[in-house]
Amino acid sequence: MPKINPLVLAIFLFFLSACATAPYTGRSQFLIVSESQEVSLGEEAYRQILRESVLSRHSDALRIVRKVGERIARVANKPNYQWEFSVIDDPDNVNAFVVPGGKVAIYTGIFPAARDETGLAVVLGHEVAHAIARHAAERMSQGQLLGAGQIIIAGVLGSNPQLANQVLQAYGLGAGVGFVLPFSRSQESEADRIGLILMAKAGYDPRVSLQVWERMEKGDNTKGQGSPPEFLSTHPGYESRTQQLRSWIPEALKYYRPSSQTVELLPSLRSMDSPTARAERELMKRIQAINQRAGDPQGERAVVEALGHLLRMDPSRLNQERQQLRLGHGQYAALRGVSFLARTSLRRVLIAYERGSSWSEMTKRYSIKVTDLLSFMRRLLRTTTNVQSQLRRRSLRPRYRTR
Repeated sequence: MPKINPLVLAIFLFFLSACATAPYTGRSQFLIVSESQEVSLGEEAYRQILRESVLSRHSDALRIVRKVGERIARVANKPNYQWEFSVIDDPDNVNAFVVPGGKVAIYTGIFPAARDETGLAVVLGHEVAHAIARHAAERMSQGQLLGAGQIIIAGVLGSNPQLANQVLQAYGLGAGVGFVLPFSRSQESEADRIGLILMAKAGYDPRVSLQVWERMEKGDNTKGQGSPPEFLSTHPGYESRTQQLRSWIPEALKYYRPSSQTVELLPSLRSMDSPTARAERELMKRIQAINQRAGDPQGERAVVEALGHLLRMDPSRLNQERQQLRLGHGQYAALRGVSFLARTSLRRVLIAYERGSSWSEMTKRYSIKVTDLLSFMRRLLRTTTNVQSQLRRRSLRPRYRTR
């Protein structure tokens, strides 16, 4: 029988003591991440995602999302959370997300499936449920647990490094399929169940959830988006999900008190769209494309040299400045583009960017158009392609040895 290291035993006892209980379901939870840590990380991630997205400014969309979100947040009983509800203008993205602390964002692509504010309550109730059940903290704690498991295996099998390596490899695969993915699916199911209760308490009929998920499934089938087998997925399949919803709806109906207010329809995707919004979405794609190009050393060099060529500036100076500002290549190039086109200093453009101004707001402020910036980024991508081709030809050029 191998002797267990005292450190390994201490780690095991520490993890054993980190227990909590999920609201409404009463499920035992493993939490070693404090709520303040979780909220701080969530706030940072949320701001970063919004900065890299196109935010909708459609007044009706914002008003309805915030109305429904605030009604659900009131019954969530988390007064210490700073609830915030944003709408991201992306008609192709049928999704929504929440980060710890109550920051929720919904993509306009989910509006057709939701249809009205009750359908929206299904989605927002699910996201708010993730937040109050502290699912993100559980996943972070889970990651630390898996890390500790590797330490324990290495400690027990330390005298046999080859066997330890084989066990750790099998442990990684087994943890993914046998623990991480089922755990993720259980969290999604729990968010569905709690979400039904929250929307019911907020005055929305939980039975509508079945219609919403039916429209979601039809939408996926229409787009030809295949799903992986459920055991390899982070979410339960549609059939499993609807079966679970049917079993939980009677529980949620006990909390349901119909609201006397008229249920509002969500605006259509067509009514929310505009030339400026389309140009801004296209700009974000160009920014992401630049970041992808810079993902390897040769691509990064091509991006830097191409930007220097367009701006008639020293590429090494530009790259050093970007690193100091801690910006992605795409974001930095777009900011430099605004500065170049508007004939103003980068510092002034940076101030507007850091204050949260959108690309359309920044271009308008400096009397240029989003389409002007879009053209600049298109030229940058084209020049990057040319530079990368030249670099590739140089690397393939045969070298001759001289005597």
